Amino acid sequence: MDTTRRPVTWSVLILTRDEAANLERLLPQVAATLRQVGVTFEMIVVDAHSTDGTTDVATRHGARVVLEQQHGYAAALRQGFAACHGTFILAVDADLSHPPEYFTALMQAAETADLVVASRYVPGGRAHMPPSRRFLSHVLNGVFRVVLALPVRDLSSGFRVYRREALSRIEPRGEHFDILPEIAALGSIGGWRVSEVPFDYRLRVDGVSKARVMAFAPAYLRTLARCWRVRRTVLRGPKK
Repeated sequence: MDTTRRPVTWSVLILTRDEAANLERLLPQVAATLRQVGVTFEMIVVDAHSTDGTTDVATRHGARVVLEQQHGYAAALRQGFAACHGTFILAVDADLSHPPEYFTALMQAAETADLVVASRYVPGGRAHMPPSRRFLSHVLNGVFRVVLALPVRDLSSGFRVYRREALSRIEPRGEHFDILPEIAALGSIGGWRVSEVPFDYRLRVDGVSKARVMAFAPAYLRTLARCWRVRRTVLRGPKK
């Protein structure tokens, strides 16, 4: 994959920790899908110092590996954004729960959007999750959506396309997975064009999930309060 001759249009961003087995399957699928679409692209893997050979697998399949400098999902995501060169950033989980078969719909929607969310909760979307996790997800998304009056139904989905230029206009301060609803909220409040496309969420294939909604509840609440203050300031308008 040679991205040195032409500007890179698409950056595929994948955060990893001990995901060697999944990357062996995912990265070839990503590359094949984007080559078929006919776009210039790069694959960026931000790795949390894996011990299972994840970085070797990533390099062998043409990805550029960036070692995590600060612990945590939010810090890794911000580091990944900074490492990407594409006009668009396609964020994909390493665990095969975000199949490349959805890339085309996301990429098409991104032509007229600043943020595209692969959504489990719009018509046509589905979420194959244990009942307890589904309940918590609905509560989380519902609270953010109602309190902040947001049009986005799946604020916690990490399967997204970001327009890189738009990211430069917000300053998310999330500490963990709360950065996902924060980015969507700040973007919506700030006038981003946000689109959702239906997505059939599937459980990870190999490895152990790193998501811990209840453990990060305080961070979600802090982020919700911060976004509410931003929204209130925007609604009040500039001081006279």
